[in-house]
Amino acid sequence: MSESLCRVSAFDLDHTLIKKNTSALFYYYMIKKGVFHPTAVVRSLAYSFRHRFFNLGIKQVHEQVFEKFLKGMSLAFLNEHVQAFLKEDFFKYIYYPAFKELRQAQYGGHYTVILSASPSFLVGAIAEYFGVFHWSSSEYRLDEEGRLSCIDSVLLGDEKADYIHKLVKKLNTDVSLVTAYSDSIVDLPFLLSAGKGVVVNPKKTMRQMSQKYKFEVI
Repeated sequence: MSESLCRVSAFDLDHTLIKKNTSALFYYYMIKKGVFHPTAVVRSLAYSFRHRFFNLGIKQVHEQVFEKFLKGMSLAFLNEHVQAFLKEDFFKYIYYPAFKELRQAQYGGHYTVILSASPSFLVGAIAEYFGVFHWSSSEYRLDEEGRLSCIDSVLLGDEKADYIHKLVKKLNTDVSLVTAYSDSIVDLPFLLSAGKGVVVNPKKTMRQMSQKYKFEVI
């Protein structure tokens, strides 16, 4: 394999580079700042519970959270709060074993990319925070006044795998030079799309998958 070919390191965000769900962390921050009502905590916990124990799909969670919290909000207003959120001890949520892999990839000249189901106004800002110039996320459509109007797309494992396939062609590199990092069973297609899959801080099911597919674990 030619050493001139580009190496790619692709990272999930929630529970991978970040210990928790970044959207939830941001919503709690907005509650603390008085932007969202305290009852939003109960709603967000209910969505999380239904997703975990009653098979409420990630797309359905996105739809319900969007309708309750985000629809009609100004993107400029959200961007302003995201910057303040990142300045308020955000570093304490970083999962450092995965962050170390990111930094090593950056110093090694890899093409680094963050792929996340979280909304673009969060993912883009966090990518910039980490010094990552390439990212993809779930997308929300704006109305004429720059307010969030509807969900355009949700980036899950299949979409991440498709992104990797297209990226390999775009960079004219080889899939064997791609490393993918994630914690989630939803991202199994993403992990399998890479030459090397790395499972981050796995729970039982993903630990079993790591053994089955010979993924590295960190």
